[in-house]
Formats: sequence, C-alpha cells, structure tokens
Amino acid sequence: MEFKEENDEENDSPQFLNFDNMTPLKNDNKEIKIKDKLSLRKKLIISAILLIIIILVVLIIYYLNQNPKDCESGYFLPVDSKSKCQKCNIENCDKCSGTKESNICSSCFLNYFPFYENNILKSCNLCEVGEEDKCFSCEEGKNKCSKCNDGYKLENGQCILNYSFKAIYYSDSSEKNVTLINYACKSKIKEVLIDGEIKNEKNNVYKLGKGYHTVFILLDLNSLPSYMFTSCQDIKEIYFSSQFNNIEIISMDNMFQNCNSLISIDFTNFKIKNVTSLENMFYNCNSLKNVNISNIDISKVTSMRNMFFECKELENIEFPNNKTKELIFIESMFSGCSSLKSLDLSNFDTKQISNFQNLFNGCKDLTSLNISNFDVTNAVYMNNMFKDCLSLISLDLFNYETNKLQQINNIFTGCLKLTSLNLSSFKTDKIYSLSETFRNCKSLISLDLSNFNTENVIYMDYMFSGCSSLISINLSSFNTSKVQQMKELFSGCSSLVSLNLSNFNTQKVSNIYLMFSDCSSLTSIDLSNFLIDSISSVNNLFIGCSNLTYLDISSYSFSSFISYQLFDKKIPSEGTVVLKDENAKNKILNQIPKWKFIYKSQD
Repeated sequence: MEFKEENDEENDSPQFLNFDNMTPLKNDNKEIKIKDKLSLRKKLIISAILLIIIILVVLIIYYLNQNPKDCESGYFLPVDSKSKCQKCNIENCDKCSGTKESNICSSCFLNYFPFYENNILKSCNLCEVGEEDKCFSCEEGKNKCSKCNDGYKLENGQCILNYSFKAIYYSDSSEKNVTLINYACKSKIKEVLIDGEIKNEKNNVYKLGKGYHTVFILLDLNSLPSYMFTSCQDIKEIYFSSQFNNIEIISMDNMFQNCNSLISIDFTNFKIKNVTSLENMFYNCNSLKNVNISNIDISKVTSMRNMFFECKELENIEFPNNKTKELIFIESMFSGCSSLKSLDLSNFDTKQISNFQNLFNGCKDLTSLNISNFDVTNAVYMNNMFKDCLSLISLDLFNYETNKLQQINNIFTGCLKLTSLNLSSFKTDKIYSLSETFRNCKSLISLDLSNFNTENVIYMDYMFSGCSSLISINLSSFNTSKVQQMKELFSGCSSLVSLNLSNFNTQKVSNIYLMFSDCSSLTSIDLSNFLIDSISSVNNLFIGCSNLTYLDISSYSFSSFISYQLFDKKIPSEGTVVLKDENAKNKILNQIPKWKFIYKSQD
C-alpha cells in the first residue's frame, strides 16, 4: 500500500500521513477476502467451544441435582437410593439416616427436644409449646428451655422478654430509614436490638433492608409520653413485656395513632390501673384486626373519643369487665369500624356523656349491638350515631330518656336492615333539626312518632327519604310552625299507602322540592292546608307518583307559578284534582289534561 505525503510549505510543523489520499495496492482486495475468511473461521470455532462449555455446565448441574452429596435440614439420602433427598419420617427431625421406608432420627431442630424410647429417638417436641420464637434450645427429655433467643432471658426454664417491648417492622425497600418509635420518645431509648445486633442511632432513625425485622427496645419507663408509637407506619406487631405491669401511665392518647400497618398488639403484660384517657389511641390503625384490652382498668377513664376511629379491618374488641364510671367523652369512638360484627357495651356507664355523635357511624358489618344499659339523660348530640350501620337488624332504645337532646339528624341514616324502632321514650322538644333522620332505612315498615314534639324544629329535609318499605307513619303530634325545609321529605317512600298531613303548618317553609317524589303507592294527597304560594321551590313535587288519582292543592293560587313541573309521565292519565280556581287549572292543564278539575272557593 502506497501513501502520499503532503508538506506544509507555510510552516515547520511535523508531517503527517493523510489517510484520505491513500492509494490501495493492486492485490489489496484479495488480501481482504482472505482475512475475512480467517476471521469467520475463528468466530465459528469460538462459538463451538462456548456451546460445548454451556452443555457441560448444564450436564454438571443436572447430575448434581440428581445425585446430591448433602441434603437440607430435615432431609436425607436413603442408602437404597442415592438419587434424591427424602424427608425424615419424624416431624421436626434435623438429621436422620436409613432407607426410604425406615429411617432413624439422630437430632432435632433447634427449639425442639428429643423424646427417646428404648434408646431410640421417637419424636421431636417443641420447647415451651407455642413460644418457639423465644426458646433457642432445651434440655433433652424435658420440656424446659435451656437457652433463649436474642432479646429474652432465662428464668426457671422459661424465656422472659428482656426488653420493654418486642416489635416486628417491615421495610419495603433495600435501604429505608425507619423510625422505631415516635421522635418525641427518642430520649427514652436505652438500648435497641435489631435482628440480633445492638444498634444505637441518636436520631432514632434506623436504616433497614427490605423485608421483616425483629426489634427489641429497652426504655426508660418513667413519665413515658402517651404518643409512643404515633405515626410509626412500618410497625407490624408489638409485644409488651412485664415491665409495663402496673407502671404509672395516666394518658394513652394517640398511642398508636396512624400506625396503619399495625396488625397485632399483645397487651397480656400491659396492666394499667390509673389511666384516665384513651383518646385517639388506635386512631386510623386501619390494618388492626383484633384488640384485647381486658387487662387495662378503664374505671377512671374520662375520654374514649376517636379511640378506634377508622379501624377498618377491626373485627373484635375485648373490653375489661370494670365499668366506665368517669366516662365523659365518647363521640366517634367506633366511627369507620366497617368490619366490626358485634359489640357488647353493657358495662359502659354513660350518664355523664352529652355527645354521642358519630359513635357507630360507618359500622357496616355490625349485626349485634348491646347498648341497652346506656344512660342518655344528659345526651345533647346524637347526630350520625348509627349512620350507615348497614347490617344492624334491631336496636333496643326503649328506655332512652333524652330530656336534653338537641340534634339527631342522620341518626339512623343508611340503617338498611332495621325493620322497626321504638322511640316512644324520646324527648324531642329541644331539637331543631330532623334532617335525614331515617333516610334510606329501606326495611323500616312502620313508625310511630306521635310522642315527638317538633315545635322548635327548623329542618325536616330528607327525613324519611328512601324508606321504601314504610307503609305508615304517625305524624299526628308534629308541629311544623318553625320548619323552613321539607325538601324530599317523603321521596322514595314507595310503599306508603296513606299520609295525614292535616296538622302541617307551612307558613315558613321555603322548599318542598321532590317532597313526594316516587311515592308510588300513594293514591291520594291532601295539601289543602299547605300555604304553597309562599314556597319558592315546588318543582317535581309529585314525580313518580304512579298511583296518585286524588290530589287537593286548593290553597295554591299559582300566582307565582311560571313553568314548574309538578308531574311526570308516570302520573295516571285520569284522576281528580281540587284547585282554587280556573286560573290554577290553566297552569297545570298540559301536565294532567284528562283529569277532572274541581274548584274550591277560598274565604
């Protein structure tokens, strides 16, 4: 190959080869072809060698799997067939030998002790049955621990928790910073043992690898803050030691608040006598399934407000037998406990409580509720108390004397399965709102509210809306002189066959929109005493009244009527309507053209 050289006459810089002007030799093409063939041959040889190596590795792995030299704990190679590991016949046996049919155990797993008969190991039994996480090993032939696992100490053959508490934490990433207890309690930490290794982080933040971690923490229990685990979102399980037995804790407010991964708490050794407040204790612990606080003396507790708020997975609560003699605050205690199926609160002394609002709101699976001993003589607020208790079949409220009651709106809203209610002892003379009181009580058949004093009620909107099984309502005692809202009062009462509203005074009512909508079983409605002219919203008043054939709206002059739609296509084609005069007829003729019109003169 020849090269041309170019000289730079204008400067003295070194001369370089210019590859752009390279001129190939005559035999260059032949040499390139020869080199390509040699390169291809080398590649084929290398590929063949690599393929042979891969096949050999696969064969070796297969051979080793078919002819293992060692088996994992609990398995052995039978002398009559060394091709595959077999499980030892004795359960929890660590090492054994023999044939497939007959093999002899020589040692047990840790935390199990061997039982011998005629010098032959017959079984491997658990040390301290049910506590295998505590005992490391035990004495041969005895169900007695000889060595404990990390975090426990040996006392008379028993393994006792050697720290203030044990907890299981879960990290969802390889290097996650986890706060073990609330930051405000970090000064109380004396020692931390994580997965068998003592740690000491001054800022109370520990870097944990992905997965579950066993943590033991020793605390200075003097004047321990109540919010010890608040917002510890990585904690899964907690086991308290006997160090918590009879220590002085006045408040347990917010103790586990927002521990939304917590599934289990063992209060067996948590025996507290002088606690006065349990407010927000398990607030938003929405993974917790069972709570047993039977060891906690609640006789001096004054507040249980929001105690189990939004514990959505909670299925069972065990309370102590002693009474709540000092209890004052209880609102929203079980609100959002949608998985609770039964509650026995017969030991609750409630005579000092004024606010019961949202107490069982959202307890969707609750089928059994014992509150027959509730004293509500000082109750002022009961709004939303049983709201959305979808599965509740019955309620015993017969002895409820509510002399101070002011609010009960939404009290039974969404109680879909309630078939009856006895409210004969309810005193309602101070109540100003009955909004949505029985809304969507779809199974309620009858209601006797003849004892209700409604002289101070302002709001009645949606009061019976959606009570689709309600056949009759006794409203004979209702005084509506101050009522301003009656919107959808009876909407959706599709089984209601009769309704006496002759005592209704509507002089202050501004809204009766959809008041009788979808009352498909009503055949007649008498509103002759209704002062409809003063009402601003009467639209869709009778839509869905598919069996209505008699209507008296003779007090309505339609003077302010523009284009309100009172009826829809479901209204029967024929019927009788009593009107004030012919002018009123002209306003609604196009909606019920075939009906008979009767005019009533007004004084």
